[in-house]
Amino acid sequence: MKKIPIFLIISISVCYSQWYELNHDGIVRSYLLSYPDNPTGPCPLIINMHGYTSNGWAQQYSSQMDEYAHPQNIAVVYPQGMENNQGIPSWNVGTFWDGNSYNDVGFIDVLIDSIAANYNIDLDRIYACGMSNGGYMAYELACELSHKIAAFGSVTGNFMLNDNQECDVVREIPILHAHGTLDYIVPYDYSFDGSLYIDESTAYWRAHNDLTYESIETIPDINTTDNSYVEKFTYYNDSSATEFVHFRVYGGGHQWFGSIIADWVISQLGNNNHDININEELVNFFLNYKLSDFIVTDMSTASNVEIPNGYILYQNYPNPFNPATTIAYNIPANATVNITIYDMIGRRIKTLIKNEQATGYRTVVWDGCNDAGLPVSPGLYLYTIKAGNYVQTKKMVLLK
Repeated sequence: MKKIPIFLIISISVCYSQWYELNHDGIVRSYLLSYPDNPTGPCPLIINMHGYTSNGWAQQYSSQMDEYAHPQNIAVVYPQGMENNQGIPSWNVGTFWDGNSYNDVGFIDVLIDSIAANYNIDLDRIYACGMSNGGYMAYELACELSHKIAAFGSVTGNFMLNDNQECDVVREIPILHAHGTLDYIVPYDYSFDGSLYIDESTAYWRAHNDLTYESIETIPDINTTDNSYVEKFTYYNDSSATEFVHFRVYGGGHQWFGSIIADWVISQLGNNNHDININEELVNFFLNYKLSDFIVTDMSTASNVEIPNGYILYQNYPNPFNPATTIAYNIPANATVNITIYDMIGRRIKTLIKNEQATGYRTVVWDGCNDAGLPVSPGLYLYTIKAGNYVQTKKMVLLK
């Protein structure tokens, strides 16, 4: 995996970010990962996708999400869309204008696995959001990748749903959508491309999630010079925590609301709003949800649930650890699974799993003890999974 370190200065904060490349479908894809300097345990991960014509670096710079994510131990990844048939970076969301035939859902799927294999990521707290075309893509992931991503957000991007772009998701989907009423690029109250504009999208997801109640909150107009104000619409029910939240920005344009950088492009994209900061709203919304709130980990007792598309052994978390750590792995088909801990000279320390397992997203905990139930010495250990023809080994560190 190729990586290129860069340092970015955003507003008054300094963060370390790194570009990575991976191969998907025989094509080199890239993403910019921004990881907290001193993480405290496994990090939730937010996938933040750029708009049409933009790129991962520009989305990081203009959204300023790192400033809100890093203090809460959250990593943010900014994937790069492929150039379409006009040489413009875009995401394949089924519109007539994106001009993109790449498997972007598959890319994001592999991207998650790649990051989790190399960083200490909380696989129960992965989220996706985006700006404009990236917001469309967040909706696409809600339909296609909800077995890995817990909650979703769209800023000025619509939900594409038609005969060629279906949504067969089974579980409840929490969504936050922010949109300006004077957005002339992705209009607020009508659709130019066959997508569902906000009222239609709201109706769809209210029905899907069975959200029977509505609350409306007028956000205090603390900035009276930005020519806009905000109402927050929350749709919910009594039986679950799932919500569809919509920030209607009256007078707002095609903006990442609250970003200082967005003020620089008001003449091109319309009014920004500073009564809310959409980064703060997205982060707070996302942290209400975990993937385990919505999916079962044992597919043998479930029906109509998406299954893993391949074997994967993830990096344990936390790592380093003391006294216990969790190992996550995916099983795409029923198989005899063996997960074993070894020391660095190859001696078997502990057999964690040795049985037939059904398809599912699974975890196992190692408590730092050997097969005799005695604590082992601090140091470097290996853990290996064997399932079918799949064999994979990773390292972990047990602290004093």
